[in-house]
Amino acid sequence: MTTPATITIPNQFNGPPGSGNGGYSAGLLAQHLDGPHTIRLNAPIPLETPLTIARDGDNTVLLAGDTLIMTARPEVPGIDPRPAPSFEAAKTASQHPRPFGAGELSVCFVCGRGREPGEGLRIFCGQLDDPETAATIWTPHETFADEDGLVRPEIVWSALDCPGGFSLPDVDRALLGEMNAQILERPRVGEPLIIASWRTGGKGRKHFAGTALYTRDGTLLAHADTLWFAVDTAQFEANA
Repeated sequence: MTTPATITIPNQFNGPPGSGNGGYSAGLLAQHLDGPHTIRLNAPIPLETPLTIARDGDNTVLLAGDTLIMTARPEVPGIDPRPAPSFEAAKTASQHPRPFGAGELSVCFVCGRGREPGEGLRIFCGQLDDPETAATIWTPHETFADEDGLVRPEIVWSALDCPGGFSLPDVDRALLGEMNAQILERPRVGEPLIIASWRTGGKGRKHFAGTALYTRDGTLLAHADTLWFAVDTAQFEANA
C-alpha cells in the first residue's frame, strides 16, 4: 500500500501567528498537482505538523487528521494580468506602504514588518495612482533560492499572496480565502522585481484581487487570482 504524501509547514512560514501563510502553503500543495488549480483555505493551517494529501473526486485535499485544511480544484486563472507599472512608480509606492494586516506588529512571513531580511519576504505595497492598485519592489534574498539559483516555487506563490490585500483600501483586516497562481518563469535571487496588485471586485465580506510579479523591465513572470474575506479585529486575532 502506498504511503500518502504529506507536507509540513515550518514555523518560519506563518501567516497569522500560529498558522501557516496561505500563499506559501498553497504553493507547496501546488507542487503535488498537475495543471492549474484554485486552492481554497478551509481552516487555519497547522505549523510543524505533517499534513496528508488525498484525492476527493477531481479535487485534491490537504488534511490534518480528519480536519480539512485546503481544497484544490482544477481551474485556470480567470483574471488577465495587467501590464507592469514602471519600476520608478513601484519604488515610489513602496516608500509609503499601506497599513494592511497587523501593520508594524505583523509577523507574517510575507508582509510582516518585524521579520528580518532572509527570514521573511518583507513585501510592503503602497498605492499607485488608482487607489485600488498597489505595488512595491522586491529583491528575493539568496536564502529563498532553489538549487538552480532561482526562487523556489512556493516562495513565488508567497510573494503573490499578501500583495492582493494591499489593493483593498477600505479593508483593514482580511484573510486569504482562495488563490490560483501561474508561474511563467521563476526569477533569480538578488534581482530587483516589480510586484503589483489590483482589485477586481467584491461583495459583502468577499473581495477579489489580481497580483503579478514582473522583471525590472516589466516582463511578466507570474500572476495570481486571489479571494479575500474581510474580518473584524476579533476574528483576525482569533486566527492567531
